[in-house]
Amino acid sequence: MFEPPSGTRTTLGRHHTPASDLDELAAGRLTPSHAHRIRAVERGRRMLMVRAVVETAREYAVDAGPELPPVRSALDLLLRVERVRPDVVVDLLEHPGTGIWAVRVLDRLRGGARTPGASHAGLPLWVELGYLHCLAAAAAVRSGTEGTIRLPVREGGVALPTLGRVLLPATEPDVEVRTHSVATLRIPRTGAGPAALTVGERELDLPADPARVSGTWHPVRKAAWGPEENGPSLVLEDCDPYRDFRVRTLPSSSVPLDRVQAGRWQQLLREAGELLYARHPTTAQLLAAVLRVLVPLPTTPRFRTASASYSESVGSALISLPQDAVELAVTMVHEARHSALNALWHQLPLCEEDTPDTEGPLFFAPWRGDPRPLPGVLHGAYAFSGVTEFWRVERRALSGRAADLAHFEYVVWRTAVSEALATLRSSSGLTEAGLQFVEGMAVELENRPEEHVPGWPLALARAEVADVRAVWRARHTHPDPGQVRALGEAWLRGADPRTAPVVRSRVRPDPRAGSPDGRGELRRVRLAEPEALPARARAESDASGRPAALVDADVALLHGEPDHALRRYLDVLAAQPQLPSAWAGLGLALLDAGERTAAHAVLRRPEVVRAVHRQARERCGRSPDPVEVADWVGRTPVVCEET
Repeated sequence: MFEPPSGTRTTLGRHHTPASDLDELAAGRLTPSHAHRIRAVERGRRMLMVRAVVETAREYAVDAGPELPPVRSALDLLLRVERVRPDVVVDLLEHPGTGIWAVRVLDRLRGGARTPGASHAGLPLWVELGYLHCLAAAAAVRSGTEGTIRLPVREGGVALPTLGRVLLPATEPDVEVRTHSVATLRIPRTGAGPAALTVGERELDLPADPARVSGTWHPVRKAAWGPEENGPSLVLEDCDPYRDFRVRTLPSSSVPLDRVQAGRWQQLLREAGELLYARHPTTAQLLAAVLRVLVPLPTTPRFRTASASYSESVGSALISLPQDAVELAVTMVHEARHSALNALWHQLPLCEEDTPDTEGPLFFAPWRGDPRPLPGVLHGAYAFSGVTEFWRVERRALSGRAADLAHFEYVVWRTAVSEALATLRSSSGLTEAGLQFVEGMAVELENRPEEHVPGWPLALARAEVADVRAVWRARHTHPDPGQVRALGEAWLRGADPRTAPVVRSRVRPDPRAGSPDGRGELRRVRLAEPEALPARARAESDASGRPAALVDADVALLHGEPDHALRRYLDVLAAQPQLPSAWAGLGLALLDAGERTAAHAVLRRPEVVRAVHRQARERCGRSPDPVEVADWVGRTPVVCEET
C-alpha cells in the first residue's frame, strides 16, 4: 500500500509523461492533454493516500473511536457513491484539502499519536480521522445517496468539503456544542426533502440548493474570473478546516469572509481575469487549467502580498487580499506556476535528492532571504519566470508611475531568473528530466532578449539586485578564519593590496535571518508612491525594529542623497558593526558617491570587508573607517575571486 511520508514527492510509474509536456510547461504552456494527465495523476495519488490512511489506521488498530463509525465505513460510502456518481468522487479527490488532510493524518499515525483521543495542537486524532467521514457525507449529499452518518464538530461547525459549512448556534440553550463533539447528518433519498443535521436535541435543515446561504448554512463561494459568462471560476475557500496547510488547527489567518470582503474578492478576480485574458492569454489558460481554489488571507500593505502553495494541495493558492487587480493577477501567475510544477514533480522527479530531510548544498535565491536547496531554486526560478513575462508585457500596457514600477519588476525578476538558471545549469543535482526542463526555461528566456528600460527604474532595479545579493552574503556566507586573519594582518601592516591573500567563503545559514531586507519594499514605494516613502519607512522601522538611523539612511539613499546616506550608514555601523543591511547600504551609497572600488568590495564580498573590519577593531581597540577598509579590500584579488 502506498504511503507518502510528509514532504515527499512520489512518482506514479503507470503514468507516462511525454517529453513534449516538459518543453511546453517549461515555456509556461499547458496543453489540454497535459492538463488531463495532471488531473489523472493527482486523482490517483489522492485515492492512494486516502486508502493509505484507512490501511495505516487498521495496521495500528486505530479508529475514529466510539464517537464515529469506523474509517473503513466512510471509505465504503465514498466507493458506493463512485459507482453512481464518479464525477462527485473525482471532484472530492481533486479537492486540495483532501491532500493536506491525508498527509497530516498519516504523519500522526506514523508518529505514534495513535489513540483516538490523542491530541495534537488541541485536536484529538478521532476528529482528524473524521474528515474522511465529512468527505463521504459531502459525496452522499451531492449524489443524493440515502443514509445517516456521524460527523465531527470542529471550531463550532461541521464541514462538508466542496459544499460548505454548518455553523452551529451554540448560544441557544437547547443546543449543546462542545469543542469536539459529534453531529448526525441524515440524507434522504432524492426528492424526499432536505438533508438534516442533528446536534443534541436540535435539528438543522440544509438548504435544497447548497450554493445558497440559509440560516446556519454557509456555502463555499465561487468567483468567476474569466471574461465570458461560462468562463473559469475559483472557489473562495473559507470553510474547509484543511484549507490552510501552514497550521495544524484553526484558527489560522484565513478567516471566514463577510459579504463585503467576498464582494471585494469577486470584483478583483473579475478585473484580474479581464487583464490576464486580454494581455496574457497563454498564461490565463494555464491558470484556468491549474487553479481551482483560492484561500483568502487578510489584506497586507502594498508590496507585501502574502501567498503560498503546497505540493500536496495542487490547485490551491493562499493569497492575501491585494490592493488592486494587477497585484492579484501577478500573484495568481506566481502561485499557478508553483502548483503546475508540483503536479509535474508528482509525475517524475526533477532533482536527484529532493526531500526536506536530505542534506545537500544550499544556494542563493534572489527571491528569498535564506539559502535554498536545489528544488527550491528550481521552483522559484519557474514561478518567477512567469512573473518576469507578466511584467514584460505589463510595462508596455501601463503608463506613468505604474509603468515605472513594471519596468523595475521586469529587470529585477529577469535578472533573478537568469542567475537562478545559471545555478541550476551548473548543478549536478538535476535528473535528466530536470535538465530538460531547465534547458526549456533557459531557451524561453533567451528567446526574449532584454529590452530597453528607462534609466530611472533601470538604476533602481540594478541597485535592488546588488542590494539583495550583498545582504544575503553578509547574512549567510562566512570567510575562512585563517585566510581572513592573514588578510587582516596584511591590512594592519599596510601591505600592497595586490599581494594580499585570497579569501574563500562558504554558506552557513543564519536561521535568524530568513526575511528579505526591507529596502526592496521601499524602492517600490519610491517608484509608485514617492510621497508615501517617509511614512512607509517609519512604519517599516516600527514593525521590524529597524534602527531609526538605518531608516534615515535608506530614505536619503532613495532620494538621491548619497553623501547624507553614507554618513548615516557609518553612524549605524559605529553602533552595530555587524548589521548586514547597513553594510549593503554603505556599498550602494559609495557607488552613488563615485567610490567604485570601495563600493564593489562591500557589494561583492561584504562578509570579507566586515571580517577584516572586525579583526582590525579587535586588534587596535578602536573601530577603523569602514570606507578605508573597503577601499583596500577592493584593490585585493579577493573581490575578483569566486567564493
